[in-house]
Amino acid sequence: MLVSGFTVPSATADHKISYRQITRTHPIAVQRGTTARVRVWSNFTLNNSHSVFFVPSGVRMTQVKEPPHKVKFFEPKELDQGEDYGFDVTVPAGQLPGVYEYRIATDQAVSTVGHLLVTDYPVVIEATAAKNTAENTSKTLKTAQSVPIPSAVCGSIEDFEDVDLYRIHGRAGQELVFQIHAQRVTRAIHCMAIQYPKIHLMDSYLTLRDREGRVVAENDNFVGGDAMLRCRLPSTGDYILEVRDSRYAGDPRYVYCVEISEGPVTLAAFPLSVQRGHEQQVELIETRAVNIGPKPAREVRRVSWKAAADAEPGWRRVRVGAGRGQPGFVVPQLVSPHPQVVADGKNNSLDKAMPLKLPVGVNGRFQKTGQTHFYRFTATRQSVVTIDVQSQRRELAVDGVVMVMDAGGKILATADDAAFSKDATLRFQAPADGEYVIGVRDLNRRAGDRFIYHMSVERGGPDFEVHGEYYYGMLAAGGHAVWFVRLNRLNGFDGPVELLVDRLPRGVTCRKVVIPSGFNHCALVFSAEAKAPVNASLVRVRGRAKLARAAGPLEVIREARVLGELRRAGASRFVRMPIKSQLLGVTQPLDLHAVTATPAELKLKRGGKVTLTVRIKRSPEYSEQVLLNMALLFFNKTVGEQLPPGVTVEGESTRKLTGDMLETTFTLKAAADAKPVSGWPIAVVARVPITYTIMTSYASNPVLLTVE
Repeated sequence: MLVSGFTVPSATADHKISYRQITRTHPIAVQRGTTARVRVWSNFTLNNSHSVFFVPSGVRMTQVKEPPHKVKFFEPKELDQGEDYGFDVTVPAGQLPGVYEYRIATDQAVSTVGHLLVTDYPVVIEATAAKNTAENTSKTLKTAQSVPIPSAVCGSIEDFEDVDLYRIHGRAGQELVFQIHAQRVTRAIHCMAIQYPKIHLMDSYLTLRDREGRVVAENDNFVGGDAMLRCRLPSTGDYILEVRDSRYAGDPRYVYCVEISEGPVTLAAFPLSVQRGHEQQVELIETRAVNIGPKPAREVRRVSWKAAADAEPGWRRVRVGAGRGQPGFVVPQLVSPHPQVVADGKNNSLDKAMPLKLPVGVNGRFQKTGQTHFYRFTATRQSVVTIDVQSQRRELAVDGVVMVMDAGGKILATADDAAFSKDATLRFQAPADGEYVIGVRDLNRRAGDRFIYHMSVERGGPDFEVHGEYYYGMLAAGGHAVWFVRLNRLNGFDGPVELLVDRLPRGVTCRKVVIPSGFNHCALVFSAEAKAPVNASLVRVRGRAKLARAAGPLEVIREARVLGELRRAGASRFVRMPIKSQLLGVTQPLDLHAVTATPAELKLKRGGKVTLTVRIKRSPEYSEQVLLNMALLFFNKTVGEQLPPGVTVEGESTRKLTGDMLETTFTLKAAADAKPVSGWPIAVVARVPITYTIMTSYASNPVLLTVE
């Protein structure tokens, strides 16, 4: 098989190393305040796992001592789950419920992202002795698995037309809530395609039936493709909960957890924000039963949010008490340094636009269909205003659209979806002094209890974002690894950015980098000491710079935004999702024992050329191909760069070493107008193909490049 210039071997030898591709976690939930056993499936061995990292922190997970799996790995098929491994998970009693991202480090590699749901309720695991199907559901109501109230039922929709049935016993008038986590606990799993035609993530559908099979309540989408039922039982007796995919698709990786509890349920808090040093009265919006029939009553309770004057600004998750013996619900909260206002919903026309004094945070909600909310502000010529609407990023319902108009209503700028979100972000530069109007609406002009948004409106200026292309990383003692960083310069910012790298594994250092004016990308080169122990850590990468502001230079630090590599088939074959965890591990010696680049310092004249020699040292067990590049490639797409502007590789960008080949060269050439730079760190990337899409990346020692 030939792919992007390399041949994938027909079988993957045991000694080959890759990042561990987590494919499944079951059960997907653990109750807070308990310890439970879970199984984690991986396409590559998880033997000798030594650390597991969670984001947010607090949950502890350790590998169970069991005989090592003796697995001979062949080229994984698209549908392979791999082997399963046991882990014990301990969740502190005070841990907030919700979805947690985790990564595993072994003595050979680090893993892709997995997810675990922390729940308030006792976990019940699906009994798999008798699986149901769409064809025989009516015949199996009597054999449905009994589950208590409350509980968190963990199962999987393993095959096409699989329908899972659970029996509950309730009383007349009892309010129940059924909430499923399915897409939210699998969205970052590699390659969720599940047979032909390709179907990616589970689109859950919940149905509650009485003993006669009549529908009491049903729901498709609530948060994304995850469903939620809220219903009042019409009589005392047994009821059947059906769990299925809305398309009747299925795969063992379609894991889910249905939380069953008594209502009412807190759907949202409004407003979403509070200013530091202030107190805010907040409505907890609750709904009653959503049965087949009359529309339920809406219920509102109120609480008070206080934020200390020195409170850390930013979004967080807070628990609000449900009362009536219920543990409460977790809702998003923003603590802001800026004044916060609440729109009353009457600003539905241009002439009723609500005046804003910037900077400000605005809390709004659409309670009637067809609404657009309008806000007025003033701006001077060429000044920049940044508008950011958040709703779906907080698991709320608004699919935001933002527009900026002049005072007469002429649209000057619009924004719909931001990166990896249906929320809208707009950077507007005023063409003249004067008054302008912001319009905010839902894309489909919907309304309801969860159609709530927060909009920040701030005067901008030169700024930047830091983006990371380094989803995983590993290096052996005495070895090296490279991560790639890209700057997104905003509003004319062209100043230097210092990269701050901390929380490194023991025995690992990182070459300092300051990205100068005119540069937008670089490499972070990590080096492990010769005696560095096997260990791992979640590394933090940030950018620090001084930004020009009217009041004078402002020093800011921006967190890096990192994308995970997702493998999916179909029209969107290579979809990438943002992740929160950047894991770097020191490992045992790998397939390549060393990648050495010489000389360690290069001087390149503008308009000239220079040669870099690269030599590899193979493991005695590894003799297959090695691909060498100066960039980070995913198939034929460049996703990470490091050479200074105007410097390129002469000839083919990829060098391939096979068999006894141990050495090659790269010729770097500089254009006549190449950017000058002194001591710029670069490294050669060496890749070992594992499968059709998976490669292990190695790096050479840092080479300091000077362009003059």
